[in-house]
Amino acid sequence: MSCQAAASRAPAPLRAGARAGAPASPAFAQTAPLRHISPVQHNGQLGASLARTCDRRRGAAAAAAGAPTTTALPAAADAPKVWDSFAAAVSGEWEGVTASFGPDGEPQQLPEYYVPEAYRDWGVELYDWQSQSSMLAEGGGLTATSRRMMPTVGCEADAVAFTQEAAQLFGAGMPATVAPDGAYTAGPADISAADLLKATSELCLALPPADGSTNGRAAGREGQRLRLRVVHNLARRGADSRWSLDAVELHLERLDSPFRGKVELSGCGGGLLAFATSERLVAEALQREWEVAGGLRYTVDPASGACSSCTAQPGERWMAADVPGLLLHPLRAWSACSGGGEGGGDATLAAGVLLDEGGTRMALATRSMAGGRLVATDLLELQRVAA
Repeated sequence: MSCQAAASRAPAPLRAGARAGAPASPAFAQTAPLRHISPVQHNGQLGASLARTCDRRRGAAAAAAGAPTTTALPAAADAPKVWDSFAAAVSGEWEGVTASFGPDGEPQQLPEYYVPEAYRDWGVELYDWQSQSSMLAEGGGLTATSRRMMPTVGCEADAVAFTQEAAQLFGAGMPATVAPDGAYTAGPADISAADLLKATSELCLALPPADGSTNGRAAGREGQRLRLRVVHNLARRGADSRWSLDAVELHLERLDSPFRGKVELSGCGGGLLAFATSERLVAEALQREWEVAGGLRYTVDPASGACSSCTAQPGERWMAADVPGLLLHPLRAWSACSGGGEGGGDATLAAGVLLDEGGTRMALATRSMAGGRLVATDLLELQRVAA
């Protein structure tokens, strides 16, 4: 059952990114050690500092765990209106840049079999793919086709060879957890099977429109829509088969045109900037307290799969110190992955990105599994609490 249904009833890689052996910034734990908490709290929710208040039962559970609570219940989200706005915002042809990072946060080079021999002869290391994503949201589902352009030498063969993946992100037991600005979370709702060794979840965050400059992230026409998709690739490891991070992908994309089932391919990178080896977000940018300014929260019944949504309560607090497994990335972004629980079936994923140069606003998305089943997801905007 889709969330809106339940609620309504209640490469070429960019050559600018080619770089030889550039050192990355220190990892978050090296620059500012975090106070770690239990990986999964409040029935799989992220951190003790964000209480869920979509119903009184969950509010009571948060209070028992020491999280902030509110006495008034938030209003249920207007699901049909949310979906219509989401569909209009997410559907279209997106072009961008993709880079992968290991579980330690270090950028990963493109697989050698994709890199032309000429680059290897020149000692050039490639980290960034040119990429495209064609999306259409209709009928409660989201169809996505993603392409990565294979590296070429020179523009004459640019954007000819590519790899392609097609997926239906919602439906078939995967609830549609979306926001009006085009943000969403997607992935399997059940990863409890013992023989399931790998899984992928995606968190998409809407960014402020391009201002005609680099905007600290990507060049674009003034007013052009931007977004950041953060994809967590998970694998079971250890004696307890605990879910852990295998790699995280960042997809920086801008809306190129309305949806038309992309058939033509851009050339020479489309003017976007490579970012894999660029400066990472610094730990200090996330310090101090943040509070919820708005957004949506979804609750999923793991037994029935029924999904409901509510508006987030403004004023609830969040701190980076409460997030285990946090990695700092370029693009003023971060991600986190933690696992645990009996049988290793609990997993909490999160991603955030600073929305302004001053670092006073942040988009945040979370996805929480308990016993291998999806129980909650958030799509929020935070603002920094004044000192």
